[in-house]
Amino acid sequence: MGYTGETDIIFKGKTICMKVVQDADYLLGLMKTDDDVSFWAVLWPAAVAMSEYFWENIDFQGQRVLELGAGLGLAGIVAAVRNADLVQTDFIPEALALAQENARCNGINNISYMLADWREFSISERFHWIIGSDILYEPNLYPFLKKIFRENLMPGGSVILSDPGRADAQRFIEELRRDGYDIKTVVKEIFEAGRRIQVSIYFLKY
Repeated sequence: MGYTGETDIIFKGKTICMKVVQDADYLLGLMKTDDDVSFWAVLWPAAVAMSEYFWENIDFQGQRVLELGAGLGLAGIVAAVRNADLVQTDFIPEALALAQENARCNGINNISYMLADWREFSISERFHWIIGSDILYEPNLYPFLKKIFRENLMPGGSVILSDPGRADAQRFIEELRRDGYDIKTVVKEIFEAGRRIQVSIYFLKY
């Protein structure tokens, strides 16, 4: 697999080194269905925003955390640095392999990894936290996410989602509010390639 090399994500007092996929031909070769589109291979602003928030504001204090759609693994890696007992999931094996390599490169060893498809989610454990960065791009999957939140979040637990302002995602968040979730929103500004990107971080409790 081709990499860009190491991309440094710099927080206050901490640098995380990330590897991302460079070989476009390799990624195209992975595609057998539309499910295989390689969104996981990109370091998205929503993941950076969530990671910055974790670094600056949350100590998970050894609590169990489930990450959905781990991709390259940045948000989960920072959660692990902030003392999360973390399970990273993705339904693409190559994504989990690269997330694991990124964790290893940063000296992180308190993460477990599981292949998981939201449509046939086989994890029965309940978690204190469920997190997901930039996972709200496909409305057809929203019913499965709602089921996971309902069945895998501990009573009193929290869901944290980050999204760069998609209209569908905003409608989904409002639907969750109508379902009875208490929702708080924090907006972080991320600078990428000379652009300012507004990322919404949603905190959900039921």
